[in-house]
Amino acid sequence: MSGASRTPEALISYATWISLPPYGFTSNIFPWICWSLWTSRNRLIFEKRPSTAPEVFLQSLTAIKEWDQAQLQINRPTTSQSIINQPHVHQRPNPHTLFCNTDAAWQSMTGKAGMVWVFTNQEGLEVTHGNLSQDHVSSALMAEALAVRNALLRAIDLNFNSIWLRSDSQVLIAALSPRRHPTELYAMLSDIATISSSSFRFCRFIFIKRDLNGLADSYAKACLHSGPSLCNP
Repeated sequence: MSGASRTPEALISYATWISLPPYGFTSNIFPWICWSLWTSRNRLIFEKRPSTAPEVFLQSLTAIKEWDQAQLQINRPTTSQSIINQPHVHQRPNPHTLFCNTDAAWQSMTGKAGMVWVFTNQEGLEVTHGNLSQDHVSSALMAEALAVRNALLRAIDLNFNSIWLRSDSQVLIAALSPRRHPTELYAMLSDIATISSSSFRFCRFIFIKRDLNGLADSYAKACLHSGPSLCNP
């Protein structure tokens, strides 16, 4: 931001901003930073207590995580079906459920990742797909987790509230168990758990073999080598 005159525009546009890992929250942090700056200003004026930039940022992080946790407790649907991490695909979904295949391609030398999500109906016909290229991704597993997170956010945008999400990363599907969060993915998996439990009537994660995920795999590799692109409408 170049000046205070742009603050109103930022306040209007902040709702479209996406929080990136590894901070472990799903809401937008911009209004919380504004609030922390305001309260820090008041402390300086009325109590003569200055605050450093790291202190203001830490206060913002603490506040947004407390807010997200409170919303999770309030908004958790009492009638929704729980997320089930199930490596088998023999169970039949309900008629309104869409499948979502995710995949990611990652370059270890550059840290660049191409991520994709493909929504299909139960006849196997593609409904829509989206992809995203991102730099500074720490590992292939993180790229797979980012693909899942972005797929869930896209499903919310499209008002898809019943999905079976399928990934060929067996490690990621196992890590989605509440008891098995790897340290590297803890914040990201917490985000995924928060989004999936609070925004869907039904959301299940399952593992599929790589040869059954060919379309998503080809899209992810193309995205990695061609650069960023926008999700399909």
